[in-house]
Amino acid sequence: MSNGKILEVCLNEGDLKQLANNVFTSSNLGVKRFELCSNLHLGGLTPSISAIECALKSLTRNTELLVMIRPEAGNFTVSTECHKLMEKQIKLAANVGAHGVVFGAVKQGKLDIEVTRSLLATAKHYGLIVTFHRAFDSLTNPLCALDKLISLGVDRILTAGTPWQSGQSAVDGLNQLNTYLAHSANQIEIVMGGGVTLENTEAFWQLIRNHSANASVHVHSCVHNAQGAISAEAINKLLSKD
Repeated sequence: MSNGKILEVCLNEGDLKQLANNVFTSSNLGVKRFELCSNLHLGGLTPSISAIECALKSLTRNTELLVMIRPEAGNFTVSTECHKLMEKQIKLAANVGAHGVVFGAVKQGKLDIEVTRSLLATAKHYGLIVTFHRAFDSLTNPLCALDKLISLGVDRILTAGTPWQSGQSAVDGLNQLNTYLAHSANQIEIVMGGGVTLENTEAFWQLIRNHSANASVHVHSCVHNAQGAISAEAINKLLSKD
């Protein structure tokens, strides 16, 4: 039982049989949505079509599959060539039945408005939910960018509330996350993730309750065992009653 909590689990495509089991198990335990990536050791890249199809077939209940759209590792600057490829990947994800996409575009520390607007338009044309990923944490003025993303019509922002590659986790960013929740005033969903553990998750649920917020918690390593399989015990603990 989720008890009203929105838990998003990040999955690496890896072995497709394990991916299918992870999606099926988590869905049945109350996980609301999944972010599917490849190459998580590189920060997460676009998964294969076969992995997207595999995950979709394994969904149960009213669960969403979000597809990472990030063709190359490195910074979040999007070249013209990369932009075209991202547009293509959004269309492919939509055509096989994905519910949403996850992307980000930054230019010299600022939100790349042109690329973001273009990718958003493509995604919305296909009825996809859009999350702006942790490229948000690399921006020099995140509150300004938050306002712009709201005005553009982006649905969600994934953030730790701490600078990208700072070595800090979302726990270190609780004050900033509090600021984002207050500033956004439920106009956009704040997805809190980055170093979330079984031990610190309650702080995020409490923050959401304090704001009656349009917000959710994003996890990865704390719900997987060493072999990459989902731990039902971990999911149950994250979604247990308060």
